[in-house]
Amino acid sequence: MTLHELAARLTVRLCVAGNFQADKKRENRITFALEGVLSTGYSFLVILLVSLLLGTVKETIAVVLFAGSVRVFAGGVHAATPTRCALFGGIIGGLLGLGAKYLPRPTGYFAPIIIFLFLAAVILVFAPRETANKKIPPEQKRVLKMRTALVLLVFFFVLLYFVNNPFLTKALLLGMGWQALTVSPVLKEKGINQNEGRDK
Repeated sequence: MTLHELAARLTVRLCVAGNFQADKKRENRITFALEGVLSTGYSFLVILLVSLLLGTVKETIAVVLFAGSVRVFAGGVHAATPTRCALFGGIIGGLLGLGAKYLPRPTGYFAPIIIFLFLAAVILVFAPRETANKKIPPEQKRVLKMRTALVLLVFFFVLLYFVNNPFLTKALLLGMGWQALTVSPVLKEKGINQNEGRDK
């Protein structure tokens, strides 16, 4: 059973339990919302399992939190289906966790700041990421870009304060590095595309 099929069945049961009949449009909205919740939960579960296997739970969670905080507003490409997205996210999250645990911290005081400014510039240039399946109105684009800039500003002050903390510095830069990659044109929609559609 796919995530979409599970969400559709839950929608029917909710309507029956609530003793109301939803029209097709409302039913689709409920199904879409449930599918989003299930997909998010599944993604976190896969990420947690992979990080447990690699022994990088703390590092992976830190990287995912930094990347996810930007991704909420900046967007980014996804795998073709929720299931593939969860598996792909789990693998990438685990690898980034390994990086945060074992890669050396950028030397000096200014190296992390310069790397951060470069990644922030890439994100701001391309955010919010728009795809063939998700067009963003111009006004919403401006709002999302402003919110992305605000999150990056907060991260900048976090980096300045914790620049001598190897764990947080590496987690922040790796999370931003992955997010910069996903919003840029480097990752094409073919193979890793934004798709709000159905799991196959």
